[in-house]
Amino acid sequence: MTTPSAPQARILIVDDEPSIRFTLERSLRREGYHLHAVASGQEALQALEHNQYDLLLLDLHLGQINGLQILEKVRELDNDAIVIILTGHSSLESAVEALRLGAFDYLFKPTMPDVIRQRVREGLLRRQQMQQRQLILQQIETLRLSLNSLEEVSKGGFMGDGNGRFLRNGPLVIDRQHRVASMHDHLLDLTTTEFDLLMCMVEAAPNPMQPKDLLRCALGYDADEVEARDTVKWHIHHLRRKIERDPRHPKHIKTVRYKGYFWSS
Repeated sequence: MTTPSAPQARILIVDDEPSIRFTLERSLRREGYHLHAVASGQEALQALEHNQYDLLLLDLHLGQINGLQILEKVRELDNDAIVIILTGHSSLESAVEALRLGAFDYLFKPTMPDVIRQRVREGLLRRQQMQQRQLILQQIETLRLSLNSLEEVSKGGFMGDGNGRFLRNGPLVIDRQHRVASMHDHLLDLTTTEFDLLMCMVEAAPNPMQPKDLLRCALGYDADEVEARDTVKWHIHHLRRKIERDPRHPKHIKTVRYKGYFWSS
């Protein structure tokens, strides 16, 4: 799960008044956000089906499809998306209902540009905090599973389906079932490609693997030598930064000139 920095945030503006859309876009464009403005509830639903947004500025009164219906759809698609309701003074009751349904805040129309920018910044900060919390919880769960797996190995217990669930090589332990790896009892934060590259090298150790063979093993496709070399080199660079104490002088992921890469315990 990625958390965009504020200038990269994607914002959907939904309002049927051209002057309001113009004001909102002008107020936020200087902040560097990616802006998308639509004039109806139907357009908003279409936009939500095809794009992911970090924040919505949403008018309540849009005709056939109103703001509350769109808010419910947003919650189905992305429960962390921030929704700021735009409403008139006479629609306070509807704005309160929107807050009950999970809107971040509401603004009366018209609103000063400085107020709009401030509430958008605060809303995006809230989204970042929620996503970071979810990421930490996921990492804790992954770590818990990995620790349980390591305890099973150390006790000589359950080893999966009999085909070798765990792969050990020096300080490295790979759990094929949960697709996690630890080094010196510390869980490695690996991407899917990095995990597969690592497993391919460890399974082949101590023999080196050519970039083309590594690419085929880890990613499942063939490429010419230049593409394979450049692709694998980029992933190896990031993998070394996560595994090696000194990535400039690798101890475990080594390069053999003209022969490729190999794992050394």
